Amino acid sequence: MTKKHQNLPSYLTRLGESITSPADLLGNKRPSVLFRPMVGLLSHLLTGQPEDLLSRGSMALRRLIHPIIKLVGPLLLEHPHVIEDPDTLMGRPKSKSKRKLPDSPVIWCANHRFKDDILCTVLSARHGYILFGSLPAFFNTFDGVAAYLNGVILCNRKIKTRKHIAQAATIRALNMGKDMIIFPEGVWNKHPNTLILELWHGIYRAAKETGATIVPVVHYLADPQKKHKANKIHTVIADPISVAHLTEDEGIALLRDTMATWYFLLMERYGRTTREELLSGYESADEAWEDFLRVHTGKIQYYDKEMEFTADYRPRCITRPEAVWQAVADIGHIHRGNAIHVQYARELQSKQQQLDYQRRF
Repeated sequence: MTKKHQNLPSYLTRLGESITSPADLLGNKRPSVLFRPMVGLLSHLLTGQPEDLLSRGSMALRRLIHPIIKLVGPLLLEHPHVIEDPDTLMGRPKSKSKRKLPDSPVIWCANHRFKDDILCTVLSARHGYILFGSLPAFFNTFDGVAAYLNGVILCNRKIKTRKHIAQAATIRALNMGKDMIIFPEGVWNKHPNTLILELWHGIYRAAKETGATIVPVVHYLADPQKKHKANKIHTVIADPISVAHLTEDEGIALLRDTMATWYFLLMERYGRTTREELLSGYESADEAWEDFLRVHTGKIQYYDKEMEFTADYRPRCITRPEAVWQAVADIGHIHRGNAIHVQYARELQSKQQQLDYQRRF
Protein backbone atom coordinates (compact mmCIF):
# COMPACT_ATOMS: atom_id res chain seq x y z
CA MET A 1 0.00 0.00 0.00
CA THR A 2 1.38 3.43 -0.87
CA LYS A 3 1.70 6.21 1.67
CA LYS A 4 -1.30 8.09 0.28
CA HIS A 5 -3.54 5.08 1.01
CA GLN A 6 -2.37 4.37 4.57
CA ASN A 7 -5.17 6.40 6.17
CA LEU A 8 -7.99 4.92 4.09
CA PRO A 9 -10.77 3.03 5.90
CA SER A 10 -10.18 -0.71 5.66
CA TYR A 11 -13.11 -1.29 3.29
CA LEU A 12 -11.56 1.17 0.83
CA THR A 13 -8.07 -0.29 0.81
CA ARG A 14 -9.24 -2.95 -1.65
CA LEU A 15 -9.49 -0.16 -4.22
CA GLY A 16 -5.71 0.29 -4.06
CA GLU A 17 -4.25 2.40 -6.84
CA SER A 18 -7.60 2.79 -8.62
CA ILE A 19 -8.37 5.86 -6.45
CA THR A 20 -6.25 8.75 -5.23
CA SER A 21 -8.34 9.39 -2.10
CA PRO A 22 -11.90 8.88 -0.78
CA ALA A 23 -12.77 12.20 -2.48
CA ASP A 24 -12.68 10.34 -5.81
CA LEU A 25 -15.79 8.47 -4.65
CA LEU A 26 -17.44 11.14 -2.52
CA GLY A 27 -16.58 14.51 -4.01
CA ASN A 28 -16.86 16.90 -1.07
CA LYS A 29 -19.86 15.12 0.50
CA ARG A 30 -20.39 12.61 3.27
CA PRO A 31 -21.10 9.02 2.16
CA SER A 32 -24.72 8.05 1.62
CA VAL A 33 -26.29 4.89 3.02
CA LEU A 34 -25.53 3.21 -0.32
CA PHE A 35 -21.82 3.92 -0.21
CA ARG A 36 -20.44 0.99 1.79
CA PRO A 37 -22.59 -1.72 0.16
CA MET A 38 -21.88 -0.32 -3.32
CA VAL A 39 -18.13 -0.27 -2.67
CA GLY A 40 -18.30 -3.71 -1.10
CA LEU A 41 -20.20 -5.28 -3.97
CA LEU A 42 -18.96 -3.32 -6.97
CA SER A 43 -15.39 -2.27 -6.26
CA HIS A 44 -14.24 -4.77 -8.90
CA LEU A 45 -15.74 -2.49 -11.55
CA LEU A 46 -13.13 0.09 -10.58
CA THR A 47 -10.16 -2.17 -9.95
CA GLY A 48 -10.57 -4.85 -12.62
CA GLN A 49 -8.86 -5.30 -15.95
CA PRO A 50 -10.83 -5.19 -19.24
CA GLU A 51 -11.10 -8.96 -19.48
CA ASP A 52 -12.52 -9.13 -15.93
CA LEU A 53 -15.18 -6.46 -16.39
CA LEU A 54 -17.30 -8.03 -19.13
CA SER A 55 -18.60 -11.53 -19.70
CA ARG A 56 -21.10 -13.11 -22.06
CA GLY A 57 -23.28 -14.09 -19.10
CA SER A 58 -23.48 -10.58 -17.62
CA MET A 59 -24.28 -9.14 -21.05
CA ALA A 60 -27.08 -11.64 -21.58
CA LEU A 61 -28.52 -10.85 -18.14
CA ARG A 62 -28.53 -7.13 -18.84
CA ARG A 63 -30.27 -7.64 -22.16
CA LEU A 64 -33.08 -9.24 -20.17
CA ILE A 65 -33.14 -6.36 -17.69
CA HIS A 66 -33.13 -3.67 -20.39
CA PRO A 67 -36.87 -3.91 -21.29
CA ILE A 68 -37.70 -3.37 -17.60
CA ILE A 69 -35.53 -0.22 -17.54
CA LYS A 70 -37.28 0.98 -20.70
CA LEU A 71 -40.65 0.43 -19.01
CA VAL A 72 -39.83 1.99 -15.64
CA GLY A 73 -37.37 4.67 -16.80
CA PRO A 74 -39.90 7.26 -18.04
CA LEU A 75 -41.50 7.29 -14.58
CA LEU A 76 -38.17 8.38 -13.05
CA LEU A 77 -37.64 11.40 -15.29
CA GLU A 78 -38.30 14.87 -13.88
CA HIS A 79 -39.63 16.06 -17.25
CA PRO A 80 -41.66 14.38 -20.01
CA HIS A 81 -39.47 12.88 -22.74
CA VAL A 82 -40.25 12.85 -26.46
CA ILE A 83 -38.19 11.59 -29.39
CA GLU A 84 -38.36 13.98 -32.32
CA ASP A 85 -38.60 13.05 -35.98
CA PRO A 86 -35.46 14.31 -37.81
CA ASP A 87 -37.37 15.02 -41.02
CA THR A 88 -39.83 17.26 -39.19
CA LEU A 89 -37.02 19.20 -37.54
CA MET A 90 -35.38 19.69 -40.93
CA GLY A 91 -38.66 20.96 -42.42
CA ARG A 92 -38.92 18.20 -45.01
CA PRO A 93 -41.62 15.57 -45.65
CA LYS A 94 -41.61 12.75 -43.17
CA SER A 95 -40.02 9.63 -44.58
CA LYS A 96 -42.34 6.65 -44.93
CA SER A 97 -39.54 4.14 -44.52
CA LYS A 98 -38.17 3.47 -41.07
CA ARG A 99 -34.48 4.12 -40.59
CA LYS A 100 -32.49 0.96 -39.99
CA LEU A 101 -29.57 0.87 -37.62
CA PRO A 102 -26.65 -1.37 -38.49
CA ASP A 103 -26.68 -4.86 -37.01
CA SER A 104 -23.07 -4.34 -35.98
CA PRO A 105 -22.17 -2.58 -32.69
CA VAL A 106 -23.06 1.10 -32.31
CA ILE A 107 -21.59 3.83 -30.13
CA TRP A 108 -24.44 6.05 -28.98
CA CYS A 109 -22.86 9.50 -28.71
CA ALA A 110 -24.89 11.85 -26.51
CA ASN A 111 -24.54 15.46 -25.42
CA HIS A 112 -24.30 16.26 -21.72
CA ARG A 113 -26.24 19.14 -20.14
CA PHE A 114 -28.60 18.01 -17.36
CA LYS A 115 -29.15 15.30 -14.78
CA ASP A 116 -31.50 13.03 -16.73
CA ASP A 117 -29.61 13.00 -20.03
CA ILE A 118 -28.03 9.61 -19.24
CA LEU A 119 -31.40 7.99 -18.59
CA CYS A 120 -32.87 9.69 -21.67
CA THR A 121 -30.07 8.21 -23.78
CA VAL A 122 -30.72 4.74 -22.37
CA LEU A 123 -34.42 5.15 -23.18
CA SER A 124 -33.69 6.40 -26.72
CA ALA A 125 -31.08 3.83 -27.75
CA ARG A 126 -30.66 0.13 -28.13
CA HIS A 127 -29.22 -1.57 -25.11
CA GLY A 128 -25.66 -0.43 -24.54
CA TYR A 129 -23.16 -0.31 -21.70
CA ILE A 130 -22.62 3.19 -20.24
CA LEU A 131 -19.12 4.63 -19.98
CA PHE A 132 -19.58 6.20 -16.54
CA GLY A 133 -17.12 8.72 -15.11
CA SER A 134 -19.00 10.29 -12.16
CA LEU A 135 -17.89 8.01 -9.33
CA PRO A 136 -19.60 9.93 -6.47
CA ALA A 137 -22.93 9.60 -8.26
CA PHE A 138 -22.32 5.92 -8.97
CA PHE A 139 -21.39 4.87 -5.44
CA ASN A 140 -23.82 7.09 -3.52
CA THR A 141 -27.08 7.33 -5.47
CA PHE A 142 -29.73 5.10 -7.00
CA ASP A 143 -28.56 6.43 -10.37
CA GLY A 144 -25.50 4.28 -9.82
CA VAL A 145 -27.64 1.25 -9.00
CA ALA A 146 -29.66 1.79 -12.19
CA ALA A 147 -26.49 2.23 -14.25
CA TYR A 148 -25.11 -1.03 -12.86
CA LEU A 149 -28.31 -2.90 -13.70
CA ASN A 150 -28.16 -1.51 -17.22
CA GLY A 151 -24.47 -2.34 -17.64
CA VAL A 152 -21.63 0.05 -16.99
CA ILE A 153 -17.90 0.57 -17.46
CA LEU A 154 -16.50 2.76 -14.68
CA CYS A 155 -13.62 5.17 -15.17
CA ASN A 156 -11.67 7.14 -12.59
CA ARG A 157 -10.60 9.99 -14.85
CA LYS A 158 -8.10 11.27 -12.30
CA ILE A 159 -5.81 8.29 -12.96
CA LYS A 160 -4.27 7.83 -16.39
CA THR A 161 -3.97 4.04 -16.16
CA ARG A 162 -7.66 3.69 -15.27
CA LYS A 163 -8.62 5.81 -18.28
CA HIS A 164 -6.62 3.47 -20.50
CA ILE A 165 -8.32 0.45 -18.94
CA ALA A 166 -11.78 2.00 -19.45
CA GLN A 167 -10.92 2.64 -23.10
CA ALA A 168 -9.73 -0.96 -23.49
CA ALA A 169 -12.92 -2.23 -21.83
CA THR A 170 -15.00 -0.12 -24.21
CA ILE A 171 -13.20 -1.65 -27.19
CA ARG A 172 -13.66 -5.12 -25.70
CA ALA A 173 -17.41 -4.55 -25.30
CA LEU A 174 -17.73 -3.42 -28.91
CA ASN A 175 -15.69 -6.38 -30.15
CA MET A 176 -18.02 -8.67 -28.18
CA GLY A 177 -20.98 -7.24 -30.12
CA LYS A 178 -22.28 -4.89 -27.45
CA ASP A 179 -23.31 -1.25 -28.02
CA MET A 180 -21.76 1.52 -25.91
CA ILE A 181 -23.20 4.80 -24.61
CA ILE A 182 -20.61 7.58 -24.40
CA PHE A 183 -20.75 11.29 -23.52
CA PRO A 184 -17.64 12.63 -25.26
CA GLU A 185 -18.00 16.16 -23.91
CA GLY A 186 -16.85 14.59 -20.63
CA VAL A 187 -18.70 17.05 -18.40
CA TRP A 188 -21.92 19.04 -18.43
CA ASN A 189 -21.89 21.79 -21.02
CA LYS A 190 -22.24 24.93 -18.89
CA HIS A 191 -21.29 27.42 -21.59
CA PRO A 192 -24.02 29.92 -22.57
CA ASN A 193 -22.90 30.19 -26.20
CA THR A 194 -21.21 26.92 -27.18
CA LEU A 195 -23.76 24.38 -28.39
CA ILE A 196 -21.43 21.37 -28.04
CA LEU A 197 -18.12 21.38 -26.16
CA GLU A 198 -14.89 20.12 -27.69
CA LEU A 199 -15.09 16.31 -27.80
CA TRP A 200 -12.65 13.87 -26.26
CA HIS A 201 -11.15 11.76 -29.04
CA GLY A 202 -11.53 8.35 -27.38
CA ILE A 203 -14.90 7.83 -29.07
CA TYR A 204 -13.29 8.14 -32.50
CA ARG A 205 -10.47 5.78 -31.59
CA ALA A 206 -12.86 3.15 -30.26
CA ALA A 207 -15.00 3.36 -33.41
CA LYS A 208 -11.96 3.27 -35.69
CA GLU A 209 -10.42 0.24 -33.98
CA THR A 210 -13.61 -1.81 -33.82
CA GLY A 211 -15.44 -0.66 -36.95
CA ALA A 212 -18.38 0.48 -34.83
CA THR A 213 -20.79 3.08 -36.18
CA ILE A 214 -21.41 6.26 -34.19
CA VAL A 215 -25.01 7.42 -33.73
CA PRO A 216 -25.39 10.96 -32.29
CA VAL A 217 -28.16 11.34 -29.71
CA VAL A 218 -28.91 14.99 -28.99
CA HIS A 219 -31.09 16.14 -26.08
CA TYR A 220 -32.58 19.56 -25.50
CA LEU A 221 -34.36 20.78 -22.36
CA ALA A 222 -35.31 24.45 -22.47
CA ASP A 223 -35.04 25.03 -18.72
CA PRO A 224 -34.20 22.23 -16.25
CA GLN A 225 -35.61 24.36 -13.43
CA LYS A 226 -39.15 24.49 -14.84
CA LYS A 227 -41.24 21.37 -14.27
CA HIS A 228 -44.51 22.08 -16.06
CA LYS A 229 -45.77 19.53 -18.58
CA ALA A 230 -44.93 21.67 -21.60
CA ASN A 231 -41.24 21.77 -20.65
CA LYS A 232 -40.20 18.51 -22.27
CA ILE A 233 -36.90 16.81 -22.95
CA HIS A 234 -36.65 16.68 -26.73
CA THR A 235 -34.34 14.05 -28.24
CA VAL A 236 -33.28 13.53 -31.83
CA ILE A 237 -31.43 10.44 -33.04
CA ALA A 238 -29.23 11.36 -36.01
CA ASP A 239 -28.17 9.18 -38.91
CA PRO A 240 -25.30 6.77 -38.20
CA ILE A 241 -21.81 8.06 -38.89
CA SER A 242 -18.92 5.89 -40.06
CA VAL A 243 -15.42 7.18 -39.36
CA ALA A 244 -13.70 4.34 -41.21
CA HIS A 245 -12.37 6.61 -43.96
CA LEU A 246 -11.93 9.77 -41.88
CA THR A 247 -8.88 11.04 -40.04
CA GLU A 248 -9.20 11.64 -36.32
CA ASP A 249 -9.63 15.39 -36.71
CA GLU A 250 -12.13 14.93 -39.55
CA GLY A 251 -14.16 12.38 -37.61
CA ILE A 252 -14.33 14.46 -34.45
CA ALA A 253 -15.20 17.62 -36.41
CA LEU A 254 -18.00 15.85 -38.29
CA LEU A 255 -19.41 14.38 -35.09
CA ARG A 256 -19.33 17.68 -33.21
CA ASP A 257 -20.80 19.63 -36.13
CA THR A 258 -23.60 17.07 -36.51
CA MET A 259 -24.50 17.28 -32.82
CA ALA A 260 -24.34 21.08 -32.80
CA THR A 261 -26.61 21.28 -35.85
CA TRP A 262 -29.28 19.12 -34.28
CA TYR A 263 -29.02 20.97 -30.97
CA PHE A 264 -29.47 24.28 -32.80
CA LEU A 265 -32.56 22.98 -34.60
CA LEU A 266 -34.07 21.76 -31.32
CA MET A 267 -33.27 25.05 -29.62
CA GLU A 268 -34.79 27.06 -32.48
CA ARG A 269 -38.03 25.08 -32.31
CA TYR A 270 -38.47 24.69 -28.56
CA GLY A 271 -36.27 27.29 -26.86
CA ARG A 272 -37.85 30.55 -27.89
CA THR A 273 -38.15 33.21 -25.22
CA THR A 274 -37.62 36.95 -24.82
CA ARG A 275 -34.70 38.89 -23.42
CA GLU A 276 -37.10 40.43 -20.91
CA GLU A 277 -38.02 36.99 -19.58
CA LEU A 278 -34.41 35.82 -19.46
CA LEU A 279 -33.09 38.86 -17.60
CA SER A 280 -36.04 39.48 -15.30
CA GLY A 281 -34.61 40.39 -11.89
CA TYR A 282 -30.99 40.52 -13.11
CA GLU A 283 -28.72 43.36 -14.08
CA SER A 284 -26.90 41.47 -16.83
CA ALA A 285 -26.93 38.26 -18.85
CA ASP A 286 -23.77 37.10 -17.04
CA GLU A 287 -25.48 37.50 -13.66
CA ALA A 288 -28.55 35.58 -14.90
CA TRP A 289 -26.42 32.72 -16.26
CA GLU A 290 -24.36 32.46 -13.09
CA ASP A 291 -27.52 32.18 -11.00
CA PHE A 292 -28.90 29.55 -13.39
CA LEU A 293 -25.72 27.46 -13.11
CA ARG A 294 -25.61 27.83 -9.35
CA VAL A 295 -29.13 26.42 -9.00
CA HIS A 296 -28.68 23.88 -11.81
CA THR A 297 -25.52 22.27 -10.43
CA GLY A 298 -26.64 22.67 -6.82
CA LYS A 299 -29.53 20.25 -7.33
CA ILE A 300 -27.11 17.34 -7.76
CA GLN A 301 -26.22 16.05 -4.32
CA TYR A 302 -23.13 14.16 -5.45
CA TYR A 303 -21.79 16.61 -8.01
CA ASP A 304 -18.09 15.96 -8.52
CA LYS A 305 -16.86 19.55 -8.69
CA GLU A 306 -13.17 18.66 -8.80
CA MET A 307 -13.76 16.57 -11.91
CA GLU A 308 -16.14 19.07 -13.50
CA PHE A 309 -13.51 21.80 -13.09
CA THR A 310 -10.87 19.88 -15.02
CA ALA A 311 -12.40 17.27 -17.35
CA ASP A 312 -13.59 19.34 -20.29
CA TYR A 313 -11.36 18.73 -23.30
CA ARG A 314 -9.12 21.68 -24.19
CA PRO A 315 -6.95 21.01 -27.23
CA ARG A 316 -3.44 22.37 -26.93
CA CYS A 317 -3.61 23.67 -30.48
CA ILE A 318 -6.33 26.17 -29.49
CA THR A 319 -4.98 29.19 -27.61
CA ARG A 320 -7.39 30.44 -24.98
CA PRO A 321 -7.81 34.24 -24.53
CA GLU A 322 -6.33 34.29 -21.02
CA ALA A 323 -3.20 32.48 -22.21
CA VAL A 324 -2.40 35.23 -24.69
CA TRP A 325 -1.83 37.71 -21.85
CA GLN A 326 -0.31 35.27 -19.37
CA ALA A 327 3.31 36.33 -19.89
CA VAL A 328 2.47 40.01 -19.44
CA ALA A 329 0.29 39.38 -16.38
CA ASP A 330 3.09 37.34 -14.77
CA ILE A 331 5.68 40.11 -14.99
CA GLY A 332 7.04 40.60 -11.49
CA HIS A 333 9.23 43.63 -12.04
CA ILE A 334 6.80 46.51 -12.35
CA HIS A 335 8.09 49.93 -13.39
CA ARG A 336 6.74 53.11 -14.95
CA GLY A 337 7.15 51.77 -18.51
CA ASN A 338 5.12 48.57 -18.09
CA ALA A 339 2.74 49.17 -15.17
CA ILE A 340 -0.28 50.07 -17.33
CA HIS A 341 0.25 47.06 -19.62
CA VAL A 342 0.65 44.60 -16.73
CA GLN A 343 -2.44 45.96 -14.98
CA TYR A 344 -4.44 45.72 -18.21
CA ALA A 345 -3.32 42.11 -18.78
CA ARG A 346 -4.28 41.12 -15.25
CA GLU A 347 -7.71 42.69 -15.61
CA LEU A 348 -8.27 40.85 -18.88
CA GLN A 349 -7.25 37.57 -17.28
CA SER A 350 -9.54 38.15 -14.32
CA LYS A 351 -12.45 38.85 -16.67
CA GLN A 352 -11.75 35.73 -18.73
CA GLN A 353 -11.60 33.59 -15.58
CA GLN A 354 -14.99 34.97 -14.53
CA LEU A 355 -16.40 33.98 -17.93
CA ASP A 356 -14.91 30.48 -17.77
CA TYR A 357 -18.14 28.91 -16.53
CA GLN A 358 -16.92 25.39 -17.32
CA ARG A 359 -14.23 25.58 -14.65
CA ARG A 360 -16.15 27.59 -12.10
CA PHE A 361 -19.34 25.55 -11.75
